[in-house]
Amino acid sequence: MVISKYSFELNDLIDTAVFQVANTACFLWKNIDDAHIIYDNRSGYSQALNEFACEILDIIGEKPSSLSDILTALQVILDRSIENELQQQVRETLIIFDQMGLIEPMKPE
Repeated sequence: MVISKYSFELNDLIDTAVFQVANTACFLWKNIDDAHIIYDNRSGYSQALNEFACEILDIIGEKPSSLSDILTALQVILDRSIENELQQQVRETLIIFDQMGLIEPMKPE
């Protein structure tokens, strides 16, 4: 289920869009071992996130962020350059977050 009205264009927008976390007041969190479970009150769905996905969501949750902003923040957190494979993982995570309704891409002004 795609929540964002811009999702159909997300592959085109991913390099230029600014992402924001959807209404976090609707989220309930539970940590179980290495998994972070998020329950979305609006949809009634639960999602399991790994540490990497949580880190990306935290970055966007601090302030709306572009792909470039997210990659820069991850580079600081990981204390290493971000390789192409990891950049692709971030892109895929953003698409999945959009499909889950956890983030919303905003068209640049």
